[in-house]
Amino acid sequence: MLTVSAQQSTNEVDKDISIIKNFVTSVADEEVRADVILSQHLLLKGELSNDTYDYLEASVQEIRLNLQNRKLEDIQYIPFNKLPRKETKDIDPEGKPTDKMYFLRYKDRQLLAVYIEADKIASFTLVSKGNNMAHFVTY
Repeated sequence: MLTVSAQQSTNEVDKDISIIKNFVTSVADEEVRADVILSQHLLLKGELSNDTYDYLEASVQEIRLNLQNRKLEDIQYIPFNKLPRKETKDIDPEGKPTDKMYFLRYKDRQLLAVYIEADKIASFTLVSKGNNMAHFVTY
């Protein structure tokens, strides 16, 4: 029974990482427009203001810049609970399940933080909201 639970957990992590890799591949492809990436990969809950949508498109472009000249196959996908405590102590998950939070690293440099919900990207960056804590913001 324990093996089954561990296996399901591993399958869930593999599924989440596959979702994130598809997102990263789309972002890295300069032929794919930011609005297409948002509609295909991002979990949006309701209507977004123009400012919020512009912010998300700009965020995709920033990630795209960070991915330039990097080998996508060298990106590490690290679950929240596999990171050292010192790297997560300034993150407030706000009640969201940390087993759905991942950090992308390239050569020991953090590229991106991602939160998965309903098999889509619910948040793809950390935002500081005071008290020196970072938060996964969903839209």
